[in-house]
Order: sequence, then structure tokens, then C-alpha cells
Amino acid sequence: MELKPVTRTTLADSVAEQLLDQMRRGKLRPGDLLPAERELMAQFNVGRSTVREALQSLTRMGLLEARPGVGTVVRPVDFGSYLRPDVYAALMNDCLASELLEARETIEVAIAGLAAQRASPADLQRIAETLEAASRALARHQPTHEFSALFHIHLAEAAHNTVLLNFMRSIYGLLRARGELKAGSEFLHWEIEAHRELYELIKARDVEKARRKMLDHLRHSAHRLGELPDDLADSHPTTKD
Repeated sequence: MELKPVTRTTLADSVAEQLLDQMRRGKLRPGDLLPAERELMAQFNVGRSTVREALQSLTRMGLLEARPGVGTVVRPVDFGSYLRPDVYAALMNDCLASELLEARETIEVAIAGLAAQRASPADLQRIAETLEAASRALARHQPTHEFSALFHIHLAEAAHNTVLLNFMRSIYGLLRARGELKAGSEFLHWEIEAHRELYELIKARDVEKARRKMLDHLRHSAHRLGELPDDLADSHPTTKD
């Protein structure tokens, strides 16, 4: 049984989470002005210090901005902000998770097929070394999220397509942040084994099975990490060989 430490939630955390939920749902959009401090105090039934602490927390994350003479405004979130684990965790919602999965399915399934066709001995060695490094790190109870992200980058390198590789490099930080925040021990063992199976298919030059395995891996990964609710997971059915 895998348990997680209990965390203590303060009133300020609760206020910040409710505001974040409004952002995730699109009720608070970039450029929107938050209610005045006194109004927020009344709505949340909390004191001034609690409201200020909550707003400061979201401001430090780059999600809010205090503008003199105007008030507190919701900031636009650029792509680079998602590379921060705290912002990624705060803003990842069902819609964004589904869109990320959709984009990765489109790109990485093609990468897997091309890698099975084009991977050189040096490419295969680099992928194998990354898998071994991830296994050693896991055995030592060390972080593996960087090796996981590198595995996907090395597959893109093995596809020998500059456009596909540049896309994967552009989301490298996002992949690291995702793994850093969300992965537990059970998931990490599963992930390394799934990566190893994908590597073996690419090494065997089995293009179609490599493509199907990548699709299966991406969908299983998103579902196991709780990024997709059951109804969305059902719309991304698992493929079988």
C-alpha cells in the first residue's frame, strides 16, 4: 500500500486554491480584475492577512499581478511558466491535460515509428544507457524524472527529423516538471519497464508495434498520473498488440 504524507492546509491555502480553481475553469481569465481586498474578505469570510497571503502566493507563482491604482489582475501565463513544477501543478486541468496528451500522441507516435526505422547503433546505445541510469537511480531512491524526459528526447533524436526533435526539446522542461511533481514509486517502476519495452521494439525495427506501444504508453501514463478523469480516459482507449 502506497500512502502520501498528510499536509496541513491553511486558510490562505484554501483561498488560493479556490482562486486557482476559478482560473482552471476559465471563470478568471488573463486581464480580469479580482474583487477588492475587502470584498474578498467578505466572500471567503476570512481576515485581511489571509487574503493578502493567498494573493502573494499566487503573485509569486506569476499568476497574479498587483497594479497600482488598478488592483490585482490575472496575468497571462506564457509557455515558460508551465516549466515551473508549482505552476504546472496549479494550472493543469482536465482540458489542458487532454490537449497535452493529444499533441504528444500526434508527435510521439510518429517519432516511435521513425526511430524504429532510422535509429543508429549510437542512438540505441544512448537510449539503453538512459534506461540503465533511470533504473540505478530508482534503486537508490533517487529522482528519475530527468531520465524519463531524456528517454523521450533520445527517441526523437533517433527519429532523425529536426522538426520533431525541436518540438520535443521545446517541451523537455514540461516533461521534467510533470514527472518531478506527480510520479510515485509504483508509477516509476511501471514507467521504466514501459520505456524498456518500447526500446526493445525500436531495437527490433518493429515499426507498427513501436507506434502502438508509444500510444499505449502515453495514454496509460496520463491515466495513471490522474491527469485525465475516467470519462476522458475512456475516450482514449488503450491499444493492444
